[in-house]
Amino acid sequence: MLLNFITILGFNFIVITILWISSLKTRRADFIDIYWGPSFFFSFLLVLLINDSFSTTEIITLFLITIWGFRLGIYLLIRNVNKTEDIRYVKIREARGEIGLYLTAYLIQIILIPIISLPLISILDTSIDLSFIHWGGILIALSGILIETIADIQLSKFKLYQNNINKVMDKGLWYYSRHPNYFGDSLFWWGITIYCFALSNNLLIFIAPIIMTYLLLRVSGVTMLENRLSKKKDGYTEYINSTSSFIILPKKKSK
Repeated sequence: MLLNFITILGFNFIVITILWISSLKTRRADFIDIYWGPSFFFSFLLVLLINDSFSTTEIITLFLITIWGFRLGIYLLIRNVNKTEDIRYVKIREARGEIGLYLTAYLIQIILIPIISLPLISILDTSIDLSFIHWGGILIALSGILIETIADIQLSKFKLYQNNINKVMDKGLWYYSRHPNYFGDSLFWWGITIYCFALSNNLLIFIAPIIMTYLLLRVSGVTMLENRLSKKKDGYTEYINSTSSFIILPKKKSK
């Protein structure tokens, strides 16, 4: 497992460093976000090829990570390609320079990818009949992909209309959660980790969904985004008071 961890670390160090070098010319550091999802497919496929191991359980895992990773990557590519560079990266570059940007944004992903990949590499060379727990994990992972996809489509359609600028998106899944896309993302990683744990019995791998959920809630997701939205969106304070921040839940009763 350690060797596969190091392999993924080294592979992504090369790829992400190349992406950073290319950003020096394009001035589009936010394209690193597009690589985040597919990086897990390429990383897992690489270790499967190196280990010459393609059991049924591994193929199922590769299938799930392919759907999740490329759906996210394609969505971000379509969303970002005609927009200016994400303001987060602009501010980091202005404050810390290009090297500081690499150390802040790129190096963190280099370290995170192998850590989040722990559930995937824990199941190498495993092949057993799938139990109720395995199928439960698969169902949770697929549910996460579905929720994230529906939420992204609903938000994209909402943003198409000019009269929705500065308005709160509170329709569809967004009626029940302020960030259903992040919830779906987290749900996917809990599901695939449950599936992998049922194969490997390795408790260490639960560090992956814990870190992902923390990042989505406190670092690059809910907290950071809401600090901006509360200042830009009319009625966002009322939306916060009535709607779950993360998990899809019924509306809160007004006091």
